[in-house]
Amino acid sequence: MISFFRKLTWLMRRRRKEDELGEELRFHLEEEAEQRQTEGLAAEQARWAALRDLGSIASVQENTRVSWGWTTLEQLGQDVRYALRTMLANKAFTALAALSLALGIGANTAIYSFMDTLLLRSLPVQDPGSLVLLNWQAAGRGQDAERSPSIMHGVHTRSGSSYRDPQKGYIGGIVPYAAFELFRKDDSAFTSVFAHYQPSSFTLSVKGEADIASGEYVSGDFFRGLGVPAASGRLIVSDDDRAGAEPVAILSHSLSQSRFGGPAQAVGQSILINNIAFTVAGVTPPEFFGVNPGIAPDFYLPMHANLLFGGDIAGWYLAQNTYWIEVMARLRPGVSIQAAQATWAAPFRQWVESTATNDQERANLPVLLIREGGGGLDALRRRYSKPLYMLMTLVGFILAIACANIANLLLARATARRREMAVRLGMGATRSRVVRQLLTESILLASLGGILGLLVAYGSIRFLTLLLGNGALHSSLDWHVMGLAGALSLLTGVVFGLVPAIQSTRADVIPALKEVRASHTPSRFRVSLSQVLIVAQIALSLLMLVAAGLFIRTLSNLQSVQLGFNRDNLLLFQLNARQAGHQDAEITSFYTELQKRFNALPGVRIASLSHESLLNAGTGQPISVPGAERDSKTRLLYVGPAFFTTMQIPILLGRDIDDRDQPGSPAVVVISEQFAKKNFGEENPLGRHLTLGGRDPRDMEIVGVVREARYGGLKREVPPVVYIPYNQGSHKAVAEMTFVLRTSSDPLGFVNTVREIAHQADARVPVSNVQTQSAQIDELMGQEIAFAKLCSAFAFLALVVACVGLYGTLSYNIARRTGEIGIRMALGARRGSVVWMVLRDVVVFAAAGLAISVPIALATSTLVASFLFDMKPNDPLALTLAVVILLASALLAGYAPARKASRIDPMIALRHQ
Repeated sequence: MISFFRKLTWLMRRRRKEDELGEELRFHLEEEAEQRQTEGLAAEQARWAALRDLGSIASVQENTRVSWGWTTLEQLGQDVRYALRTMLANKAFTALAALSLALGIGANTAIYSFMDTLLLRSLPVQDPGSLVLLNWQAAGRGQDAERSPSIMHGVHTRSGSSYRDPQKGYIGGIVPYAAFELFRKDDSAFTSVFAHYQPSSFTLSVKGEADIASGEYVSGDFFRGLGVPAASGRLIVSDDDRAGAEPVAILSHSLSQSRFGGPAQAVGQSILINNIAFTVAGVTPPEFFGVNPGIAPDFYLPMHANLLFGGDIAGWYLAQNTYWIEVMARLRPGVSIQAAQATWAAPFRQWVESTATNDQERANLPVLLIREGGGGLDALRRRYSKPLYMLMTLVGFILAIACANIANLLLARATARRREMAVRLGMGATRSRVVRQLLTESILLASLGGILGLLVAYGSIRFLTLLLGNGALHSSLDWHVMGLAGALSLLTGVVFGLVPAIQSTRADVIPALKEVRASHTPSRFRVSLSQVLIVAQIALSLLMLVAAGLFIRTLSNLQSVQLGFNRDNLLLFQLNARQAGHQDAEITSFYTELQKRFNALPGVRIASLSHESLLNAGTGQPISVPGAERDSKTRLLYVGPAFFTTMQIPILLGRDIDDRDQPGSPAVVVISEQFAKKNFGEENPLGRHLTLGGRDPRDMEIVGVVREARYGGLKREVPPVVYIPYNQGSHKAVAEMTFVLRTSSDPLGFVNTVREIAHQADARVPVSNVQTQSAQIDELMGQEIAFAKLCSAFAFLALVVACVGLYGTLSYNIARRTGEIGIRMALGARRGSVVWMVLRDVVVFAAAGLAISVPIALATSTLVASFLFDMKPNDPLALTLAVVILLASALLAGYAPARKASRIDPMIALRHQ
């Protein structure tokens, strides 16, 4: 047996081997001819006799090449070279097919990259498969169940930590600190138990430069339990997580790079977090982002470090009904989740029962739920998994339409290659050999589309990162994603190339060699593959048009929502003086002075402030009105002087909050029109009083009534709102404030001036979350804008590709029916009747596609109901517009070949036949 390397050497010396083979065959031929001459034959007769005995020289050469063992590889090389020549000879077809595939493969690759990051990838830690989340579940009741079960009467919640699951009821991701200590007492199921708590933001000051940064509190075993090593220095240990310990912080790799120049330079440095000094003990690895894929903290602090920032935090550690930390654990080797659940279910239930204080709480006790934790927290998955699955379905339709379109184009092109295929088959080529050669062309075409698709995917990933997730989602083209692109290229090459390749080899050899078209007798009952493909394209296109219509109408409904204030020329930004070290009354004077300075800026018409922006607000507090029932839906907003004038919210009765409303003056409020109607009916509420509940109840006089303004978002029902002067409210309300500047020109032109004024007032107080009011509204509609843009682009692309496929199919049919059309016109058929004959096929195709897709669209539209606003999933307007657009596009695509068919010269057509 000849070795591989010897074969490789032969392959490299191919030309020499061919020459040697030719010389050897000629030698044998001459020797045989000489032998025949000795037997008395003439020279010419002897040569022909030698050839007859030796056989075909080409056949002998081919059989000899087979013995070399490289025939398949050589044939592949021949197929590739021929395919490249064919693609270059048909540049328009190649460009169109490659572009269609690039868009389909690129879009699928981009969406898959996000799904891989969000749904499939594990945390970058040691053995993520053994990590579990220690959660609980409870059966909810009524409206309170949407927020928490009755046992959580002292809950301190965070967005995404707890949620409602349709199958399991209410799922809780946070537990009291006492429950965390309970889990740590018994190590029979876990090798380590660790906790973390994520606040919103901190003021971080490094070398005198203050900025807003995100931080996460972690227990002493957090990094050890995850198995995360330090990139530099050390990470948090148990001794750091105790009251009175030396304050230390662990920086993320990116923060150490941006603020210190690298991990090595950051260790040992002193930083200020909320005006408290911390020492940098270490830096995390660059690939570590925490345990929540949606939040990558800038730094980590020991859990008990939150005691340094004041407040009533100490009570959280002792209260058994204050749910605030998230707990994870690592299973012992050999212990399954089910075994751990069985081990801890009873102890957890006993502990929960001991915390219940009344029958209502005992009736709805949470039950331990141990879940897989290798992928980290699932808040981001719950938010984006359904949109990503929907987008993946849409881009899958794009790829399916592209494959069907190219298959149709290949079928149409096969008409022009009938003679070529007949010649190949007539010369003795097997059908399998020809099919392989045609498949090579298809796969090369798909590979070109895949390469271009990677470029499309790269741009799409960057676009989707901003459009779909507002920066919360991050993805990249790694080897997983590029592997999918390669697999899609190979699969699509086979899918759209196999059937046309097989059909091309079924040519009738004799008529094709004589360049005579096989007769074509259309039958209304016969359905060709090309027709099936075009109907499928039309059906899929309609589904995408309906989806685009639903999302465009949803976006239009959101954009037409009445805000109740003027969004134009408003600049929003936030300051947090408390985190910089300011205290209580001093904070009020600090914000008051800043408001005056902002008001004095040239180009600023008026400025005010509130403790939250209107559209992001959500503060509730007990409010009672004498003689009226208490309404739990009432919300609060702590505002500064001239707030309603700044926002241009109409004042219906009374006055705006102004400079006369000071901490020592009578407490006043302004109420919304809805609050006034619910509590006072048709009576004048001015001068009436209400009581603001809480630890320090306050009696407050109503001095104004304003028109309804959007509060807490665009989709929610507007609640009754009470507006309170921020300097007459609780000290907690006077912490982070949102300033509002109404300008006479572009608001963003004042950003640098605002930062300079804030820095002059106190360099420790950074300006954060700077944006215009219009940008904030667009951000709230980010998902709807993304879906409307993406689905519209996908639907347009699908429609164009389907129309190209329809055009190719009709052109293919007309090419086959040239003789028939010529006879019709020779017998007196008018051009209009020929046009209608072709367009009739278009109508049939469209009707078949609509008959398939309309019921599917009506049945599946409920799947996107959660993404819609102020409309029904089976919206008749969206469906009607989709049908009209599809029919118009199909007729437009069919008119060009129909017009071409009507201009066929009968004599030329008959001679062609």
